[in-house]
Amino acid sequence: MKTTLGPHVLTAMRAGHPLVALETALVTHGLPYPINLETILGMEAAVRELGAIPATIGV
Repeated sequence: MKTTLGPHVLTAMRAGHPLVALETALVTHGLPYPINLETILGMEAAVRELGAIPATIGV
């Protein structure tokens, strides 16, 4: 399996910034559209507000 990291995640890792992994199950099958998209975007915004970088993971 190939792992691909977004440039924002690589930059944060190299700089030693905190990262928070977020799961995509909410987007793919956990909640109906458009609530799923609104939820994940809200989660990413909350992580940023607390000073970390969101690293949303898709498998």
